[in-house]
Amino acid sequence: MRVPSRFAVAVVAAALAASLVACGDDDVSSGSGAGDVPTVEPATPAASPPQSGQPQGTVVQTAGGTALAQAGSQVAVLGTDRLLRLHTAPGAADTPAPREVDLPGVTAVIDDGDGFLAATPDQIARVDRAGAVTRVAGGQGPVLSLAVTDDQILVGTSDGHLRVLNRSGQLQRDIHDFVQVNQILVAPESSEVAGQVIVVDRAQSMVAPVDIATGDRKAALRAGNGAAVATIDSYGRVLLTNTPDDQLLGFFGTPIVMRFRYPVAASPWAVAWDQNQKLLWVSTTEDNQAIGYDLSTGEPRELVRFATVAQVAAMRADPDNGMLYLISQRGDGLQVVPRTLIQAGR
Repeated sequence: MRVPSRFAVAVVAAALAASLVACGDDDVSSGSGAGDVPTVEPATPAASPPQSGQPQGTVVQTAGGTALAQAGSQVAVLGTDRLLRLHTAPGAADTPAPREVDLPGVTAVIDDGDGFLAATPDQIARVDRAGAVTRVAGGQGPVLSLAVTDDQILVGTSDGHLRVLNRSGQLQRDIHDFVQVNQILVAPESSEVAGQVIVVDRAQSMVAPVDIATGDRKAALRAGNGAAVATIDSYGRVLLTNTPDDQLLGFFGTPIVMRFRYPVAASPWAVAWDQNQKLLWVSTTEDNQAIGYDLSTGEPRELVRFATVAQVAAMRADPDNGMLYLISQRGDGLQVVPRTLIQAGR
């Protein structure tokens, strides 16, 4: 399997208006929900014990967070208080205090070019690295996830809608074929599955490719008993934690197939792809660890692990310098691990 790439993805949560639902017609709307399908209790991470060791790298004090995004030297942390804070070069000796964005009620944030895209109950907005906010679209329903392509914004909701907007915020398609759209993944244009869109539905513990141009949902696959958090690597593979079963799952192809099912003890949760070092990072909340896996052979092979802050909710690896960021949902801080420390532990 050979497929170099980059990815656009993100994780989110929210609530919002019905105006776009009302404007959906036969030209843009498809599906009528998932119907009467088997569901599972959506996966949740195991509670972390108190920290017993010193977390690797530097820990920057900040409020508990649920999501991370990174653009250049700027790291955006979405707090459990639904406030968005921008950290410039976190962990550096002369870094300024984080900037709080004037955008109340943020429920999702992802990086988008040289800035960020954020969702609130009232709007989707662009946030530049100085914290300035520009409205892109109005309410999109109860938002759980966001993703971007070069010319589109993808919005997933808790009632099973996948909405496709153009960059000006206009609705192009409303695909209603899921119970929940917890995460949306977009395959890199340089990969063999260029532009493939994958939906993660935690309520069905399922991954499903979707043709956003036609609205067609392709054949879906069950992802264990509790699909949790996913990312796409440089090869276009979907890498997902199956938390209740203590597993890491790998999917790839058109049609999509499962390529591996690998045991990861201690409640695997957050994942991040390190394009710089070609490592997959997985956090395990039961023991406050992060594990780096080499996937070059097609199967995970552990290369490095280190202690983390408690209750890691999200991770992000800088694609340029390999810096790894981890945010504690419990409020233990933003952990910053430089590439040099990662290499020293290999």
